[in-house]
Amino acid sequence: MNMHTGSVAADSFKEAMARLAGGVSLVTTRDGQGNPLGMVATAVASVSAEPPTVLICVNRSASIYSHLREQGIFCVNFLAQDHEDLVTRFSSSTARASRFDGGGWMQRTTGAPVLEDALASLDCRLESQVENGTHSVFFGQVLEAKSGAPRPPLVHFNRGFSGLSAL
Repeated sequence: MNMHTGSVAADSFKEAMARLAGGVSLVTTRDGQGNPLGMVATAVASVSAEPPTVLICVNRSASIYSHLREQGIFCVNFLAQDHEDLVTRFSSSTARASRFDGGGWMQRTTGAPVLEDALASLDCRLESQVENGTHSVFFGQVLEAKSGAPRPPLVHFNRGFSGLSAL
């Protein structure tokens, strides 16, 4: 058995992780003045069904980071293939002011923005947070879950976005 005690180079790790296909979500919250905020996320996972809990991973340098901690609420909106324009808008810092223009936004239990036509949305209250490296893992208790009409999801793979045919 070959025991390697060092760490893999960051570039090698990033290249390998680019080969992991993942669903694309918009994580949303509000700032202290009630303004909507959001970011594109691929690091989202189910943790527990009892109680319903999800996790999101957020870079601590992200503009939304402190607001997630301070407000203690967020919504995970699962995106469909036809939401790719939202990914472009939410990925651009120059488009920050227009991120929530159009698109059918509403709010539910927590007040975090919910995308009306998302594949599904999970409205969450922040339960705990763990820091690791450059990121924090936020654990959210799901207070409300809504499923939309099934259609091809938006998938991130090899640093790009594409659809996935429904099975």
